[in-house]
Amino acid sequence: MTVAFGIYVGCSSCCISVTRDGKFEVVANAAGDRVTPAIVAYHDAEVVTGLAAKQGMIRHGGNTIQHVLRVAGTCEDEGQGQPGGGSGSGGACLPSWEGGQARYSVQRGDKTVQVTADDVVTHIFSLLKEIATAHTVEQELPVVICVPAWSSENTVAVVKKAARKAAFNVLATVTQPAAAALAYGLADDNKQNIYTVVLHCGGTTVVGSVVEIAGGLLTVKESITSSTVAGNSLTNLLVQHFAKEFYTKYKGDPLENRRSRRKLYNASENCKHVLSTMNTSQVYVESLWEGVDFSTTLSRARFDGLVAGTLTAFLHQAREAVQRCGLTEAQISKVILTGGSAKIPRLQQLVGDAFPRADLLCSLPPDEVLAAGASTEAALLSGQPTHASVASSLVPALATSVFCKIIGSKSNECVFSRGTPTHSRQTLSLALPAPAPASCTVVIYEAEELVEEPPVEDALAQVDVTNLIPDSKLLRLDFHLKSDGSLHVVLQETQAKINRTFVIESGRS
Repeated sequence: MTVAFGIYVGCSSCCISVTRDGKFEVVANAAGDRVTPAIVAYHDAEVVTGLAAKQGMIRHGGNTIQHVLRVAGTCEDEGQGQPGGGSGSGGACLPSWEGGQARYSVQRGDKTVQVTADDVVTHIFSLLKEIATAHTVEQELPVVICVPAWSSENTVAVVKKAARKAAFNVLATVTQPAAAALAYGLADDNKQNIYTVVLHCGGTTVVGSVVEIAGGLLTVKESITSSTVAGNSLTNLLVQHFAKEFYTKYKGDPLENRRSRRKLYNASENCKHVLSTMNTSQVYVESLWEGVDFSTTLSRARFDGLVAGTLTAFLHQAREAVQRCGLTEAQISKVILTGGSAKIPRLQQLVGDAFPRADLLCSLPPDEVLAAGASTEAALLSGQPTHASVASSLVPALATSVFCKIIGSKSNECVFSRGTPTHSRQTLSLALPAPAPASCTVVIYEAEELVEEPPVEDALAQVDVTNLIPDSKLLRLDFHLKSDGSLHVVLQETQAKINRTFVIESGRS
């Protein structure tokens, strides 16, 4: 397979990425947008999905379904059909539960038709399939799907079933935190143990997760979800601000009817996105209330002031996840932002202040990160048979990190970090002291962290290297950690033509 796809499907939007020759690219839909609304509208003779369905909500709200992933796979009303809908609900069709399955009643012509949440999800994947086929000539469409961190097993099953109905070959599913780490290649380094916070700021939920990356393996240590504040909370604050401004000017309430409310919500949402990249946004709504047009301007500084309290609340999930893991902010090495609301500069600043010692990773568009990570995993699964999937599994791994040191020199490096799975390989080039001695001693030891003078009891092997010459500068060591826990080492020095092989039998590691 030369092409692999990654898909992220959330409550508010979906995104698809394609990986060719190890490089991923988030691809656009027919409208030229790389993020597609996860909205489906049932009209008399057709089913409309994506941006067209969202734009038609003002007129066809009762037949338009959004946030379907919150109810897919649920057998009863859990109070999450329209999380945080507020001003943006716009009269959208709400689910009911019959026969242990979420259903929607939509009007198609003169008939009222029942459609299941599973059917709605399938329509979303059918649209994504159209996007995918425009970027490959192959019949098979291998895909890894990224699902929200809060997804239940039943929700994941519905997503996989819908993808298969749309003719995708589902290789695996990954959760938001794992996909985010994959997108930035954090699993490629098997020499470091790091803790990473992934903060997902979506339209209906904020998810804070802690991911441990050890020996190339990703482990989601904690994940906390809240729908109390999210991207739509920010939009609703703008709706209230603009409604108040309109009332001050024209003494009319644009929130008193569904159509006006939906128009103002759409304008507010667009304003929020514009202010993520621009310092000022022009807002114009034609015939907002009783034929009166509304026009205003909002600066980023004013926007930051309006949403300051809500943005601060976004950080609560990340901080709580860190605390539940028994960690402190200082122990977090990297922070990844995902979701459309994570593009807001003020939020990025707040996150950077909250984790001052961490690298803030937001070079990729936050609303495209998850699809990119999923396509990276799809490429690995379809093209690299030795790759260990990030799916939950038990993998034999090192209990302690392994280091290699040349006695009497500054060369002292990590070979394999704790948690490195078997079967693994690593190559080190260690600098010899200058001028080169006639002989040196190489110590391979295990420890929790690098130490200058490793205790004798921690040594796995001590090798004397003799017959070095003045031109000797580097020792090359090839390490092969086998599945039985044994460590096979090849030591070479090209100038003196030294080539030695030895085996460290499996032990404490």
